[in-house]
Formats: sequence, C-alpha cells, structure tokens
Amino acid sequence: MESSLQKRLLQTLQGLERTELPTFHVVMLPDFFVDHFISLDTVEKTCNAVKTVAAQGGGNLSGIAQRITQGGNAANTTLALARLGISAHLICRTDPLGMHLLQYFLGNSGVDLSGVKTDGNLAITTALEFQEHHANIMIGDPGSVATFTFELLNDHDRELITSADLVGVTNWNLNRSGTDLACKVFEIAKKHGVRTFFDSGDPSPRVYDIPELINKVLTNPQLDIFGLNENELRYYSNSSNKTQEEMISAAVSLKKKIPARIDLHTSLFSGSIRNTFIVVPTMSLSTVYRSTGAGDAWNAANLFADLLGFADDERLLFANMFAGHYISSPDVVHSTIDMLINSIKRTL
Repeated sequence: MESSLQKRLLQTLQGLERTELPTFHVVMLPDFFVDHFISLDTVEKTCNAVKTVAAQGGGNLSGIAQRITQGGNAANTTLALARLGISAHLICRTDPLGMHLLQYFLGNSGVDLSGVKTDGNLAITTALEFQEHHANIMIGDPGSVATFTFELLNDHDRELITSADLVGVTNWNLNRSGTDLACKVFEIAKKHGVRTFFDSGDPSPRVYDIPELINKVLTNPQLDIFGLNENELRYYSNSSNKTQEEMISAAVSLKKKIPARIDLHTSLFSGSIRNTFIVVPTMSLSTVYRSTGAGDAWNAANLFADLLGFADDERLLFANMFAGHYISSPDVVHSTIDMLINSIKRTL
C-alpha cells in the first residue's frame, strides 16, 4: 500500500469535525437477523462426528464454541455507522424478542430504532463456520424480512427517509417484495434530494428475478450507489470472473448499463467506477476470526466516506481498513475513527 495514500487518509481523518458527524443521517432497511455462529473443524470431520452421534441414536457434540450476535445487512450497517459517529436509523420488522435484542446490540450503541415494528416474526440465521478456507454455511429463517413491503412504512418512517442524507435498501435476495420496495423507497427519497444505496445480497436464490431487478432498480437513475462483491458481480455481469483483471473488466461492462456508481469489494481489492475505475488493494491480514459481516462493515465505511466527501481512493482504503479490522479483531465490534487513526500511524 502506498504510504502517500495512507498519509492522505490520515490527514483526512484527523481533519474531520467530530461534532458535525451526528448531523449526517443514514436510514437502512429492511433486515435484522439474530445470528447464531457455530465454530467447527473441517467439513469432513464435522460430518463424521455428526454421523457417529446419529448412528448411536443421538447425543451431544460438546466443546463447540458458539456465539449469538446481531445480523442482517441493514442492522449491521447501521451499527457500524453508529460506531463511526453517524446518526443511523434502522427500519425493519421483527417480534418483541427481536426488539429486546436490537436494543441490546444496536440501541446501546446509538442506533435509532424508532422505525422498528414488533408485530412480525424474528429472523434467525445459524452460521456454520468451518476452519478450512474460512468457509461459512448459512441456515436461515428470514421471518418478516421475507415479507417486508413498502406499504408497511408509516408516516414516521417516510419522514426518516425523506429527511435523511442517504437511504439504503439491502437483502433483496431474501425479500420477496425487494424490487418494489427499492423502487418506491428510492422514488420518495430522490424527490427530497436523498442519496440512495442498494446492495442485493447473494442473488443466487432469485436468479429468475434478476432481469426485473436490473430493469426496475439497477438501471433506474434514481439509484446513486450500487454495492456488490465478486460473487454478486458474476450474476449481474453474466461472467465467471476469477482474476482481478476479469473482475475489473466485468465491472466496467456492467457500468455501461447502470447509471449508478458501482462500488465493488472483493477479497483481492476494492474498486469504484464512476467515469474511471479506481482500485485499491485489500489489507494483508495475519489472522481472520470471521468472514460474516465483512461486506456490511465495508459498505458502512464506504457510505461514511462518501457522505464526508473523501477522495475515491481514500474512501476505498478507509472501507478496506474498516472491514479488515472488523474481521481480524477477536471481539465482534466495529472500529472507531480513533482506532483507525492509530492503526495508520503504526504503519507509517
């Protein structure tokens, strides 16, 4: 990583007026999950152990580390933004238990939960995290995330959206009304000059709905920022890109169809394409504790830097560092600005 870019980012971060950060408002919707992580050995060893216990008629697999935390693209992104000092608002639907957990995980960190509805069903994901290749398998019940519609928004929600600086719609892949929701949210947002962000999540469960999504959301000029990773890029560009050069080529081709800025985060690099393609390599990490949530952390930092007017390469480096720190920290907590400043200082 070029030290000159790090120095510029350091100067930008040190020059931020911290007292002004809460004046920036970001609204995210519509998903919150309870994430249950189970840390396992290799797939082969785990399957053999399960077969052994099943063959004896049942029993325990003891000594397996587990944890419960917040999940969901919108929920994770608002939490990360709150950690950075932005006023973050979550609109979603869950049940009373979900609301208690939201207050514990997000509300205590400053996320506004006034847009949360408690007349729905809790969404739960069990993530099997295998040591090999840091692979994870998600087993999920989307609860009310699957049925969240634009019609569930009340006057308060609409006021949050129309008075925000940026509104983001995520988790299209699990929301059956995701295309309609994004269209209508972005429509009312743009009438009030609000920046818009969309991240579909893994589109593989809804391959046949992708053409409609492209036609109604991605090619719509009401979308300002389209965030995606290398797996999602393959679906939207109809390519099997694997190398950095292939990914960049696919993103450039996709940009010809999409008016929005494309922000791509991959394991090798992150890139942003508006008129030209800006590329910044990812961090080299000695230890990775998790892979889940990295994209949400990256998106949060990317949106933060976008709102604060960072230069494109500074924005990408900031997002890379923020996500890198999140997955390499033994604690499931997002960094603060001061933590990132100190990290850059140590490397210069």
